[in-house]
Amino acid sequence: MGEQFNKNKVKKIILDYITKKNDVSHAELEWLFQQNKIPFRGHFDILSNKCDHVVFWSGWSEDIIKVFNELITEGKIHREPTHILTYIVDGVTLPLPLVKKFYPYKTDHWLPTVFCIGPDID
Repeated sequence: MGEQFNKNKVKKIILDYITKKNDVSHAELEWLFQQNKIPFRGHFDILSNKCDHVVFWSGWSEDIIKVFNELITEGKIHREPTHILTYIVDGVTLPLPLVKKFYPYKTDHWLPTVFCIGPDID
């Protein structure tokens, strides 16, 4: 990968975008990364910390996932479930069955989510 990854610059770009737009999907963020030449593709899944088989997104690099984890830990952004139509409109979905309820799934299921500004108040 010939592109340089500047974590602080990437964090600022992400935070500015989510602050401006709110309710930002992973698919929309991929567009943002491409526009800003931010390397993000990888072989990692973003999983729920409550169930290993609940997948939020797939195909991102460890570096970009770490940036999001930092922003979440710092209380600057949080993740909220969204309707699958959000991703259909964005033109990208995951080829997994959808999460229908809070359940300890034994196979991977997709929970469509968006990023919102501020800490999770749950």
